[in-house]
Amino acid sequence: MSLLEQVKDVAARQVGKVLASDATLKVLSSPQVKNAMVAAINLRAEARDVVELGVKQVAKQLDLVTRDDVAKLRRSVRDLQHELEDLREQLATQQESPAAAPAVAAKPATRKRK
Repeated sequence: MSLLEQVKDVAARQVGKVLASDATLKVLSSPQVKNAMVAAINLRAEARDVVELGVKQVAKQLDLVTRDDVAKLRRSVRDLQHELEDLREQLATQQESPAAAPAVAAKPATRKRK
């Protein structure tokens, strides 16, 4: 076991002891600490949203592709792939039983150019 692994092991045990102590549990269960943690999480989410909005605005001004654009494109490609699979299955079914397929009207003869 390397020295670094030993230090990590000792630190993990000490953190476990601290987290399991009555004083830590009492502090973590206090409403003020819970509210502060919720506020910190909400603040982080709000900051991320503000940054994301700023990036979207810059991307729009510079006519760049955004994540939303890529997501829409992926959905469109996926939908088209599904539609293509369905059409291939229909074609295979029609080729297997040509009697069940509707008759295709013959193309009218084209006139020769003079």
